[in-house]
Amino acid sequence: MNVLNLNKLFNPESIAMIGASGSPGKWGFIIFLNILKGNYKGTLYPVNPRRESILGYPCYASVKDIPTPVDVAIITTPAESVPPLIDECGEKKIPYIIVITSDFSETGPEGERLEREIVSRARSYGMRIVGPNTMGIFSSEKNMHALMPPVMPLQGPVSMFSQSGNVGVQMLAWGIDEGVGFEKFVSSGNEGDLNCEDYLRYFSMDDATRVILAYIEGIDPGVDLLDAAREVSRKKPIIVYKGGRTDTGGKAAASHSGAMAGSSRIFSAAFRQAGMIEVTTGHELMDCAKALSIYPLPRGNRVGILTRGGGWGVMTADACEEYGLVIPPLPDKLIDKFDKLLPKYWSRGNPVDMVAVIDRDPYRECLDILANWDDVDSIIALGVGGRGELFRYSEEVKGTKELMEALAMSSQLIELRVKAQNETIKYIGELVKSSGKPIIAVSIGSNGTHRSNLSEYEVVSYPTPERAVRALKRMYEYSRFVNTSP
Repeated sequence: MNVLNLNKLFNPESIAMIGASGSPGKWGFIIFLNILKGNYKGTLYPVNPRRESILGYPCYASVKDIPTPVDVAIITTPAESVPPLIDECGEKKIPYIIVITSDFSETGPEGERLEREIVSRARSYGMRIVGPNTMGIFSSEKNMHALMPPVMPLQGPVSMFSQSGNVGVQMLAWGIDEGVGFEKFVSSGNEGDLNCEDYLRYFSMDDATRVILAYIEGIDPGVDLLDAAREVSRKKPIIVYKGGRTDTGGKAAASHSGAMAGSSRIFSAAFRQAGMIEVTTGHELMDCAKALSIYPLPRGNRVGILTRGGGWGVMTADACEEYGLVIPPLPDKLIDKFDKLLPKYWSRGNPVDMVAVIDRDPYRECLDILANWDDVDSIIALGVGGRGELFRYSEEVKGTKELMEALAMSSQLIELRVKAQNETIKYIGELVKSSGKPIIAVSIGSNGTHRSNLSEYEVVSYPTPERAVRALKRMYEYSRFVNTSP
């Protein structure tokens, strides 16, 4: 596989910021500040002939005046100023240029001509261009936050390329809320030079990347993304969100990034053949990234469900059947085991309804039974975590001495339950490792209360059964692909 070595792009020792500004409303200031706020592990050179310094850093009139080699140049100046700046960077022997500036091929024929010109000039010097019309890149190894928005993503094993900078950086921000950490990110922009195939192949060879995310609006002729994906998908999951699926969206994509959207049905079929996991919402993109970056793949589509209340179990069973997952019946030997743990009026089936038993030990013991059952490949555990703060009583409540004592006792019980929930989360993480099966927790309402514990113990959790089932379905589909001979 022909792979461009983009290590210097994503892990540069030095960056020249061309168009660095002291005005807070300009991108040359915002991106410069974001790089500094991110504690970039390298040397940063602001370039502006009209300033002596910016934020305490001495300015250079031109990149040619920088006394040491430069790995990456970032350009934020107007489009018409970019061609001569490409020449200056070429004379400086800077290998990579990130062109933040827009007003290129996404705007029409004149912008397209200008884009071809800067790419041609860069190629004549052996340089490569990210963009133009990009929102920048991120790399965790160098703490490089060369991005337009002030997002500081979590660090983790997920890398992403996005033809929409706005969508991409929103995923970085959502990752903070969802506990999804990123290794590398690039807003590929118009892909005048480096394109989605280049980034995909590079991420495939990056040891720190376990899962690849992609937001794609179109694939230009000559870009062999799907051929590359067929090779990469055997090693790493590729989760793709295709923008421009409708006629209206396709027209918006053309004006946004200059992308050729094409037929959504053709793309979906091609994605399936290439082993790519196609999703249709931003939340699903994050949900799949979370599960595939942490959990082992299920060996099949058989699911065991554990619930503290019947209704949620019914909803989860419905969702499983609708998504093509199988809920096998419990054998008599397992029913006998559950009989010893649960009230005599428990459901006696799968889903296993604990009929509101709240003690922590039976829940864990039931999980253990399901995880060690040979006839299921994964578990959905409902009622793990959740909004414990909703059940706390207001300190403003006044009443009799007996009432106040009862409220105090209730508060103590709530704290004990929160502690027990955290111990259950830890137990689930251990059980996933020992059983080799994904156990997806559903917190019913929120992941926020226990997010730190979920991350620490490497447990995947969602706030609704439907999201858990949908992610599990995608995991199963990908498992079936990688376990099928090419």
